[in-house]
Amino acid sequence: MTFPDNIRAIHNFYCINTNNLIECPIFAENAKTMKKTFIFTLCSLFSMTVNAQNFSDYFEDKTLRADYIFTGDAKKQEVYLDELSSLPQWAGRKHHLAELPLAGNGEITMKDKATGETIYRTSFSSLFQEWVSEEEASRIKRGFENSFLLPYPKKEAVVTISLKDVYHKVNASLTHEIIPNDILIHQRGTNHITPHRYLLQNGNAADCIDVAIMAEGYTEKEMDIFYKDAQTACDALFSHEPFKKLKDKFNIVAVASPSEDSGVSIPGQGKWKSTAVSSHFNTFYSDRYLTTSRVKSIHNWLAGIPYEHIIILANTDTYGGGGIYDG
Repeated sequence: MTFPDNIRAIHNFYCINTNNLIECPIFAENAKTMKKTFIFTLCSLFSMTVNAQNFSDYFEDKTLRADYIFTGDAKKQEVYLDELSSLPQWAGRKHHLAELPLAGNGEITMKDKATGETIYRTSFSSLFQEWVSEEEASRIKRGFENSFLLPYPKKEAVVTISLKDVYHKVNASLTHEIIPNDILIHQRGTNHITPHRYLLQNGNAADCIDVAIMAEGYTEKEMDIFYKDAQTACDALFSHEPFKKLKDKFNIVAVASPSEDSGVSIPGQGKWKSTAVSSHFNTFYSDRYLTTSRVKSIHNWLAGIPYEHIIILANTDTYGGGGIYDG
């Protein structure tokens, strides 16, 4: 099945006041009607693919999740490998993998170790790279979590991840090997899968664009409210083009990730909550900037559920949001 490239290409963004790749006014409009519920999204990082090789020549029908830590300050940045994980299914496209259709502030390239052939590429931007331009970065070093979903190689591969400045000059990079049978690659998604419910299902993961709507700031007792709010968000999404005309190309799954506390953190008001992915307002000291830096926890909640894009549904009536293109 063929999809518009600009639809399938994206995989990691927060959204409401997004100023990067995609604008989602539907969420801002519905923030008023969905009282106690605010949406921001974090898409998980997929690339569009453009290359003629057969997917099965190089990849298993699995996902390799690569977790990194981006560290540094305004003057110098570095990339460190944190952990590799294996997920039981690849939900991304299986064609045209080796070209880079969209530009970001970072890039990942996977090469077959034996031949040196490029077998996968993707681009991204990150919250860390936005932070580097903040005043705080001139006086302190920090580290940010980042997770990327890649097709799982059959043979040994070499991955290079690079960060670029505003002039697209590489200012930090890391190259490391992938050994597919490494016993320390964490096997995830085979048990303890988060409860979930499909709101829209038009086919299997290989044939559809898979979107997960995650609960944030909903307690176990509030999951009925979450599912209702998630359906409202789903309906809002498909009331706008181009989603409306492409509705039959999507699967939408609501993921009931429970929080200990109801609501989300608002540091500026001294309100801190214990929630599924630790989201909070006041990102970079901006009152309405709602994000999370706990990227690994997002992906851990979703392990075992096919997904390409993520919407995080935050249980709050405080207006806000954010936008980062990550894939």
